[in-house]
Amino acid sequence: MPVIDFTQPFYLVAAIALFLLCLYLARNNKSNTVACIMLLSFVTLLVGHTIELANASGEVIRTLAICILVDEIFTFISFLSFLWVDRIEVDHKKKSKKSKKEPKDSIEKLEKKVIEDDGLDTLWKKV
Repeated sequence: MPVIDFTQPFYLVAAIALFLLCLYLARNNKSNTVACIMLLSFVTLLVGHTIELANASGEVIRTLAICILVDEIFTFISFLSFLWVDRIEVDHKKKSKKSKKEPKDSIEKLEKKVIEDDGLDTLWKKV
């Protein structure tokens, strides 16, 4: 039997509650670190359940398959929430940098613009 069995309602409700609590904490702190830890936790659960499936007997296979499916759903949702919180963090940092003095030289302005651009801008413009 898996250690964390998502076929039992208690574990499922606890996972959802912890997920929402971590998402709330990440959004209010404007830091993607909490969302990243949450994503890595679900990936670790997925790997653990997959390893358990390799050594499973007949009756446990169905339970582990359901657990792996739930792990994949949580991993996907936590990845999307990581991207969302990362966008919030980038916007917050841009606002705090805009409040500082603007450089007078055009070369300094260009360097500042290159530094401020992040790799996810193209993704968010398409979404």
